[in-house]
Order: sequence, then structure tokens, then C-alpha cells
Amino acid sequence: MKQKVEIQQDKNIEIIMSNLLRVGVILAASFVLFGGILYLIHNGYSLPNYKTFKGEPSSLKNIPEIFKNLFSFNTGAIIQFGLILLIATPVARVTFSVFAFLYEKDYMYIVFTLIVLSILLYSFFAGM
Repeated sequence: MKQKVEIQQDKNIEIIMSNLLRVGVILAASFVLFGGILYLIHNGYSLPNYKTFKGEPSSLKNIPEIFKNLFSFNTGAIIQFGLILLIATPVARVTFSVFAFLYEKDYMYIVFTLIVLSILLYSFFAGM
């Protein structure tokens, strides 16, 4: 009987994790698609100049500025926010895994998952 309960708990955790990933990817794709459509509506008729490279403006390279520009419907900020959501989705999954392993009292996997989480967070924030 106890084994059945553990199997059901494991299944519930797997369902929550799969839903977390699914919702994160769909939400991220929705923001990128919406921002892309708005971008094409505003800039779709202009011809690109391939002779000079223009990178992203500095206002779209840090998270607080992206949030500030997001609410003014800046198309670049909407697309960047979607990409941030896409990157944050596996980080959220690993974070949830830490709590799931805590709930199961599986301390070895907690340590491994915290190592993976710290590597993910370091690579996310060091790359900014």
C-alpha cells in the first residue's frame, strides 16, 4: 500500500513538472510570436540595410529595462521577454525539482540538483 502511494506521488510530481515546462514554453512562444507580429506590423515595409550591423539597443540588454519597455509595447522588449521566459523555464523546473526532492527526503539528489541550479543561475547572470 505504501509503495502505491509513493508511485502516485512520483507521478503527480512528474505531471506538475511536465505542465510547468509546457506552460513555460507556450507562454514564451506566445510572447515572441506576439512581439514578432507587432514588429512586422510596425516595420514590415521597411527595407533592411545589411551593409552596417546594428545590434540591440542597450535598453534591451538588461532585465529591468526590458520590463520597463515591455509595458510600453516596445516590440523588441516583448520578444526579449519571451526569450527570458524561455530561458527561465528550465531554471524553474530545476528549482521545482529541489522542492520535490526535499519533499521526498532524497538528500543526495537535492545536492546534485542544487549544483545544477547554481550552474544554471551562474551562466544566466554571468552572461548578462
